[in-house]
Amino acid sequence: MDEPAERKKLSLFDATLLVMGGIIGVGIFFNPHRIAERVPASGPYLALWIFGGLVAIAAGFTFAELGGSFPRAGGWFVYLRAAFGPFAAFLFAWVVLCVQSAGAIASIAKFFAQQLQVLAPALVGDSDSRGQRAAAAVLVLGVTVVALQGIKRAALLQNACMLAKLLVIAALIVGGLALVRDAPAPMPVVAAPLPDVTLGGLLLALLPLFYTLGGWQLAGYIASEVRDPARTLPRAIVLGVAGVVLVYLALNASYLSVLGIDGLARDADFAHTLSVRAFGPLGERVLALGMAVSAFGICVVNIITTPWLYVAMAREGLFFAAVGEIEPQTGVPRRALLIQAAVTCAYLFGSLGFLVDSVVFVEWVFHLLAAWALVRLRRRAPELARPFRSPLFPLAPLVYLASAALVVGGTLYTADWRVKSIGLAVLAAGALVYRPWRALVERSG
Repeated sequence: MDEPAERKKLSLFDATLLVMGGIIGVGIFFNPHRIAERVPASGPYLALWIFGGLVAIAAGFTFAELGGSFPRAGGWFVYLRAAFGPFAAFLFAWVVLCVQSAGAIASIAKFFAQQLQVLAPALVGDSDSRGQRAAAAVLVLGVTVVALQGIKRAALLQNACMLAKLLVIAALIVGGLALVRDAPAPMPVVAAPLPDVTLGGLLLALLPLFYTLGGWQLAGYIASEVRDPARTLPRAIVLGVAGVVLVYLALNASYLSVLGIDGLARDADFAHTLSVRAFGPLGERVLALGMAVSAFGICVVNIITTPWLYVAMAREGLFFAAVGEIEPQTGVPRRALLIQAAVTCAYLFGSLGFLVDSVVFVEWVFHLLAAWALVRLRRRAPELARPFRSPLFPLAPLVYLASAALVVGGTLYTADWRVKSIGLAVLAAGALVYRPWRALVERSG
């Protein structure tokens, strides 16, 4: 059952910033180079970002309708369970629990520690040192402790991170579009000509593009903790996604204004180049601060939202019942938070990072299913409450579905066999353990 109304403490402002915080991470400081490498022409490059923005809005409409119809803890898991049954929902949760969420938190926490090395070298050691791993662990455990105090307190921390992110990004946008015009241009570098734009390049660019734009789904995990979730959650998703699309388009315009498509495609450290040209010697620290805040913020969002998916699993009999228990004093799933922290620390101090990269495309299988879930539920459950209806239905879910299919198909066709095989192996392992896992959970109850 959902928690009493007094537990629902997040406002529309909190939920909107949570959506934005779940999308704006560190990818925007790196992936534009990877995309420009594959699509080295200004027009197609910007068109691809506009296309990605439209797909993100279509996905936002899809999740907004599903979130309004199922305003319960677990979000995406709940939608898949309603549309396709427990097996599909379990496979999704398996990927999230074992790899995607904990692995992503660990890798971003390490990245945060690397930025600390620039800002405060005395605090941490060199890259991937014990000191940096310890700093990453302190971040994970510290945010977990805050989350254990209650969802509202954790949301206030996330709000502060999100507003700080926007300030740094605004500085980069203004720096690129206004300040750099008077700065001396770098000396031209003779280099081999960039390749032509090809269909294969466009397909390869989709994965980093959508990875940078993804994250709209995280707010749905804590729907039960939002005030009037059936109305508030859809509005937060639509507002948050639209806001991020505008921010990203402006930031990419800044990148192109300073570097041009050639510089963006050739310079993997393009964000550093922009910052230094805009702000001089201070630029390196401005960028490091922005990336540190972004990394911290995305860790906060994942840490406070994902455990509610495990709560939903427990309520469906797919996880141990104790994991779904909510602390009466704080209203948080204490055991779920602690399990997530433990798995994340295993990633921090183990050699499991390769798994995270390998399941990114597998996650898009479930994006495809989310889009299909909306179409399926419209047809099979016409009586379902729908406080928000996706405009021009079925346009949004079909655009979202087709884009997810392009990402999955393009990755299977073009990506390294190791990436494909490991990702598919994780999925296959979930299918194999499904029945034994259910039997174990049932016996424990």
